[in-house]
Amino acid sequence: MNIPDSVTSIGEEAFYQCSSLTDVTIPDSVTSIGKYAFFDCSSMTQISVSEGNQNYCQLDGVLFDREMQTLICYPAGKAQAQYTIPDSVTSIGAAAFYKCSSLTDVTIPDSVTSIGADAFYGCSSLTDITIPNSVTSIGEEAFIGCSSLTSVTIPDGVTSIRKGAFAACSSLTCVTIPDSVTSIEAGAFARCSSLTDVTIPDSVTSIGEFAFAECSSLTDVTIPDNVTSIGEDAFFCCSSLTSVTIPDGVTSIGKGAFAACSSLTCVTIPDSVTSIEAGAFYKCSSLTCVTIPESVTSIGEGAFVYCDSLTDVTIPDSVTSIGERAFAYCDSLTDVNIPDSVTSIGEVAFARCSSLTSVTIPDSVTSIGDSAFRGCESLTLSVIAGSYAEQYCRENGLQYTTYDPDLEDAPTDWLTGTP
Repeated sequence: MNIPDSVTSIGEEAFYQCSSLTDVTIPDSVTSIGKYAFFDCSSMTQISVSEGNQNYCQLDGVLFDREMQTLICYPAGKAQAQYTIPDSVTSIGAAAFYKCSSLTDVTIPDSVTSIGADAFYGCSSLTDITIPNSVTSIGEEAFIGCSSLTSVTIPDGVTSIRKGAFAACSSLTCVTIPDSVTSIEAGAFARCSSLTDVTIPDSVTSIGEFAFAECSSLTDVTIPDNVTSIGEDAFFCCSSLTSVTIPDGVTSIGKGAFAACSSLTCVTIPDSVTSIEAGAFYKCSSLTCVTIPESVTSIGEGAFVYCDSLTDVTIPDSVTSIGERAFAYCDSLTDVNIPDSVTSIGEVAFARCSSLTSVTIPDSVTSIGDSAFRGCESLTLSVIAGSYAEQYCRENGLQYTTYDPDLEDAPTDWLTGTP
């Protein structure tokens, strides 16, 4: 396709997904080409630039700026296994090698300082790449879907691993993160299903949402002391993760942060954490023990739902609310003591805890949600006579005994309620 001489600019995504386009010639008149102009042109094998163009040039069918400092577009349809980027290049543009599925090896020179967003997106045959120490910036989703890539060393100048940078690199077994990195952004290593081990350096202060989600081979993670927040679903469905160390500096464990970590057996939550968010440990089916510190004031919705192996949990005096479904379907849970600080128990909070035999509810509780203890067939509740909890038991047909907290030696079953 020849672009006419009257055209001065080619806009962003101008030829977006033109899957039958095989070649294009850019005339002298073109002064600007927008990002993703030739995005996903899967059959394109050649880009030509008229010799008189003052802004762009081509070398071997690859599009560059006139000074050959920015590699703009490597045609996705080129049937070439290896490519060496010229030494003049300082930046690899956005989506420059987008879905170049024939490429197995790319040599990046020391002159390159930045790799743009989506630069190697979907380069499914790329088995090895060396990112030179000159690189200080790796864009969002730069290597997403490089499913044959086995190892990556991130250079010392990089400060952030951007959103989805190495997501869905399903063959990636090893990654080296340098001390210069301070943040691991959302989905940075999500669905890296072969990643078995990762060392997060002490420089990292935040782990974004879905950062390591569905890393199903990851067995062990040490979160460094400087981390203050663990994002939503950060380790979601890391089904081989057996242990995790949460440091004292963490104040927030995001929603679903460790959900469906089915091999996780024990967790100690540090004193710095004030809330356990919704679904934080959802379906951690091997979790047998959890230590909740005095700093925690709320246990979120579904925080421990379907933790089938959890036999015992101590809720500290600092907790004021237990969210909906917080401990529902914890089939092995036998005993729970709810402290005097709790004022509300959410709907279905302990539903279907089939082994639960005893729960003491203090008179501080003024709200109990519907079906909070539904399906707890072996359960007898201990409540204070005349309290809201006794009224709730009567209205919902629950077995209960009453006790007088002022009679220390009185048996807890001195009065049995009749539903």
